[in-house]
Amino acid sequence: MKILCLFQKFSFSSSTIYLDLVRALSERGHELFIVAGTTEKKDAGHLHTEDGIPTAYVNLPDQFHASPIRKGLIQLTIGRLFLKAVKRWFWSQKLDMIIYPTPPITLAGILKPFKRHFGAVNYLMLKDIFPQNAVDLGMMKQGGALHSYFRHMEKSLYCNSDRIGCMSEGNLLYVKEHYPFIQEKKLELFPNTVAVKPLGALPEAGTGNSARPLTFIVGGNLGKPQAIGFILSCIGELGDDDNIEFIFIGDGTEFSKVQSYISEQKGKHIELHKELPRREYEALLDKCDIGVVSLDSRFTIPNYPSRTLSYMQMAKPMLAITDEITDIRELITEKACCGWWCPSNDSKKVVDKIREIEKNRQLIAEYGRNGRKYLEAHFSVARSVEILENAVIRGSE
Repeated sequence: MKILCLFQKFSFSSSTIYLDLVRALSERGHELFIVAGTTEKKDAGHLHTEDGIPTAYVNLPDQFHASPIRKGLIQLTIGRLFLKAVKRWFWSQKLDMIIYPTPPITLAGILKPFKRHFGAVNYLMLKDIFPQNAVDLGMMKQGGALHSYFRHMEKSLYCNSDRIGCMSEGNLLYVKEHYPFIQEKKLELFPNTVAVKPLGALPEAGTGNSARPLTFIVGGNLGKPQAIGFILSCIGELGDDDNIEFIFIGDGTEFSKVQSYISEQKGKHIELHKELPRREYEALLDKCDIGVVSLDSRFTIPNYPSRTLSYMQMAKPMLAITDEITDIRELITEKACCGWWCPSNDSKKVVDKIREIEKNRQLIAEYGRNGRKYLEAHFSVARSVEILENAVIRGSE
């Protein structure tokens, strides 16, 4: 089948779930076309072919260091720019499916024109529920004019999507409860998945290497949703402990906050790296002990951050520091048994848990193995490919 992919941000050199999905669909024999945002002006305005996939990049201003207002304005331009790119490069194609994740929700306005022209199945991969997440973080007033505008756009997005894939069971139940206007037949489970790569021998259970510091890695987007300020406060409470170190890798609005913390505190047990190419990131992750998954305590929406898959892929156990609503807690502590959980509004519990893990390292390898095995059984990208193929078979019904 022919599939058009619309991504706010995408690169063939990046480490994302979407790159794995694109490659898996292509390897399955499907013909893909991509329209994606980029901040690299040299890539925009002409058609590329990468991995045999025609790709049109649309130049967008940097959103990941922008203020909420500026980011919102940028988002409002995305639909128009994507529509222009599709008309220029792919309008003559006979598409079977169009796939797109949130963010952004501002593609809502182009779904009707696409449906009229292509008649393809519109498939929404629901990753963020906006504007509710902005309300949760105090970035938008509930019931205000801006909130009402985006709620109208959000409803249009859901109504004009033929299928809506939710990332977890908790996320799916949330959507059913809070958006009763969505036809239930549209909704299904569509978890984040990755291409599961050979890892070699999984680590043996043991006591861990107590001769070196226990290394925690915070990888991925470094923004306000990830509660970076709270994580830094916990690190501060740990004090100058030679047995514990933290490595931050990524980019986002809170990157400079980590930079400032390191500069002001002169922390010798904390490192910061810009977003790295996939191989370099995985090489550094391989040397770390525990992956950190963090979410702001104010969130009211169940959410599975995609960085959990990177940790599972490398057989690294996780310390989840999140709100109490997300079902990531259940995944890590009950279903996969691959780590520990603490609320992201109680620094004492986090600090106590980190010290407990450091003194009792015997579970690290076992939890890492558990996570890897759970990934292989439940989060392989082959599952996403099968769901999308079935969606086309069922059609828009």
